[in-house]
Amino acid sequence: MSIIELIEKAKISASKRSKEERTQLLIDAHILDRTGQHYDEKYFSKETVKRSKDKASNNTLYRPTKERV
Repeated sequence: MSIIELIEKAKISASKRSKEERTQLLIDAHILDRTGQHYDEKYFSKETVKRSKDKASNNTLYRPTKERV
């Protein structure tokens, strides 16, 4: 199987996964922690994990930084 065929196969299988399946895949790969909310502290730097937690606690759809005229 060529690399192009493998990439296409991966894209197709990724599009069929549910949110829960994607989250579990990232947890199993030690990218996300057991809660699925933040980067895994064992494999990512303290700064990256902190930014991940800060982003999650400030999660809003729209926060303007300046008033628009």
